[in-house]
Amino acid sequence: MNFLLRNGQVYSVVSRSFSKRDISIVDGRLAPLPARDSRIIDLDGAYVYPGLVDSHAHFLGTGLQEIVVNLEECSSLSNLEALLKQDREIVRARGWDQELLGFMPVRSLLDGITSRPAIIVRRCGHIATVNTEAIRRFDLEELHGLDGTDVELGIFKERALDELNSRAALTKEETDIALRKASERFLKHGVTSVHSDDLHGVELETLLDIMNKVDDIRVFEKIRVTSPEELSMIEESRTRETDFFKVISAKIYLDGSLGARTAALISPYSDSVDTSGILYMNSNELKRIVQKADIMGIQLCVHVIGDRALDVALDAFEGSLSRELLHRLIHVQIASARQIDTIAEIGMAASIQPIFSNSDRLIAPLRLGPTRIKDAYPFREMKEAGIKIAFSTDSPVESTATIPNFVAADEFFSRGDSIYMYSIAGHVLAKSDCQCSLLPGEVADLFVSKQNLLEEIRKKDYLSELTFVDGRIVHNVFTNREI
Repeated sequence: MNFLLRNGQVYSVVSRSFSKRDISIVDGRLAPLPARDSRIIDLDGAYVYPGLVDSHAHFLGTGLQEIVVNLEECSSLSNLEALLKQDREIVRARGWDQELLGFMPVRSLLDGITSRPAIIVRRCGHIATVNTEAIRRFDLEELHGLDGTDVELGIFKERALDELNSRAALTKEETDIALRKASERFLKHGVTSVHSDDLHGVELETLLDIMNKVDDIRVFEKIRVTSPEELSMIEESRTRETDFFKVISAKIYLDGSLGARTAALISPYSDSVDTSGILYMNSNELKRIVQKADIMGIQLCVHVIGDRALDVALDAFEGSLSRELLHRLIHVQIASARQIDTIAEIGMAASIQPIFSNSDRLIAPLRLGPTRIKDAYPFREMKEAGIKIAFSTDSPVESTATIPNFVAADEFFSRGDSIYMYSIAGHVLAKSDCQCSLLPGEVADLFVSKQNLLEEIRKKDYLSELTFVDGRIVHNVFTNREI
């Protein structure tokens, strides 16, 4: 179907201003003139923006939030008990936070709540607790000690949690539901493209089969690797690409999260002096992957939260083809001025989550202490150093909602900069040819909103009234009518 959008205020990411003009969509692209059969939509002064890009999220994990028990607001034992008393074969839940709960939901506590296998994942996704039935059902005893995993307490961390997820694999029905729900959650916030990381608890072939079904949002997939040899998975996966699913890079985990105290710090945690986090590999091991990726022309995306992990990454990427391949750091929650200068010198890009500065406001000072907290969330300094930056949510760690991310980013950037980093920058890092110009010739990925994003945002829920991907309406609450 072709469309003519009339009476809209169309945003230019380049000029950072609006112009009142019509937009014609013909055969999935923006056109200079409307087609004869165009359906006319009167936008009545609403604002038109290029589709936003979430440059780092977990697409399947986001959809699974609609399937598993949501523990994000859980703040007491009685609340936890009520939520976990589920008539399910496996009780899956996510979102708990020990600071909000006031305790760790360990194995013995879960045993008292349910006799069914229970797997409950912390909001950060880097630690989970399970009950005795889950340990028995999935034969988890042998994972004791891996990355600080304590089977007696039912606490599983990092690589042990990955193995747990593989053994407690999702059903085909669950993944199909997750796929559909994930699209819905992003599209209503104006996000039309997602850089995703989904090789968790599913086999690669299964993941590719799942992602081949995507047809209403663009997914730029990052395939997780742990060795130079596994980079071949990137080339193999690219044979399964579609118009909506592209394999753009390899993903490497170097450390964990602040919330789980598994982010790798140079000095011990201020609130737990016996630990300084977990490091997945040293700089020599990482450098071998970097060298192989450079030869193969594959972009690398590296999960880095702690400053010790960042040092390892910078050492490994020194002398690499970072500028050409746009090798990227994911998160960068702690970085000194020296480290920021080095990132810029090497030419690495970054996917950041401004919303983390809000959601971690309580735990970050505890984890880092008064001295190191000054180096936390150095996003403004990174931009000033000339580092290429794109926005993301790390959903489902955070909501897919773009408005809270925009508001949180006001602490670091102008709103015009933020729109750029939430749109064009995400396409640049994906090496996509989309210019987000909203001019003829561009693919028709865009959204309509009642929000002027250059002004103070008052509405705090959904950003988009009407979302188009490839010229098709994929989300519509515009004036609550069918179009």
